[in-house]
Amino acid sequence: MMDLNLLRLVPILAKEKNVTRAARKANITQSAFSHALNRLREQLNDEMFVRTRNGMEPTPYAASMIPVIENALSKLEAATRGKGNFDPSRDPHTFYIGAVDYFEFMYMPALTAAFKTSAPNVRLSVDILSETIKFERVERGQLDAFIGVDNLQYIPQYFNKHPLISDHYVAIASVERTDLPEQLTLKHLVTEAQIHLPAVSSGADHIDSWLLDQHLYRPLTTVVQSYAVGGRVAVASGYLMCVPYRIAKELAAMMPLRIMDLPEGSPSYDLILLTHRLFDYQSALQWLINELKTVRID
Repeated sequence: MMDLNLLRLVPILAKEKNVTRAARKANITQSAFSHALNRLREQLNDEMFVRTRNGMEPTPYAASMIPVIENALSKLEAATRGKGNFDPSRDPHTFYIGAVDYFEFMYMPALTAAFKTSAPNVRLSVDILSETIKFERVERGQLDAFIGVDNLQYIPQYFNKHPLISDHYVAIASVERTDLPEQLTLKHLVTEAQIHLPAVSSGADHIDSWLLDQHLYRPLTTVVQSYAVGGRVAVASGYLMCVPYRIAKELAAMMPLRIMDLPEGSPSYDLILLTHRLFDYQSALQWLINELKTVRID
């Protein structure tokens, strides 16, 4: 059986790139660290770290293990801490979050800036994964939380649901599309070629569902995986793209895009935070939930 005390040395050496410094960081002697590294190499049948001009660099196998080890150690730390208090100004912690593109685009800059002073040892790791994978990983404790879009997927009853932010949809297009009015009509939506970023991985989308209720469809010509790419495609092609308003403001500040209102009755975009009842009692996760619910997003 693998000794966890050996595995914890891997991310330390990957960061320090020097056995002497890594041993000091791990509070063991250099000799003990070197011996432990040799044991790892034997047990895992891999060189693990190779000396280069930039210091000790992990092999591809070792590099693939680092996030898994950090996640496991973080979970063990949280489990042994139990319901003890989490001090964000002092305690190191990595939160693993599955999220939609809206969260990464709008929340990560604000959270990173806030944590820089209030929680300097806290790190956020965000994965943009399918909803099924996110749910499964939260259930297994591999993700701390899942941030998704409300009313588009089934939410198991053992998840706690925390509303985060509500937005409304608008359309963006190149500033050269002066032929389009300030507020689009249903006719525009069903005749204008459009760029599509699915709200969830299944392809379900608020706009499409809203139109389908009226027995209408829109011509989707291009599917993208991020708002930033969608904005660039809109500039280059002249196509429309329906996005939440806050996203549209950011994109229009970066690119030659104009913002247009959608027809009356268009749906809202509601971002939600989902946590598992088995894990969200932990003080560190409770702190994160509060931070996510109170951070200011303009």
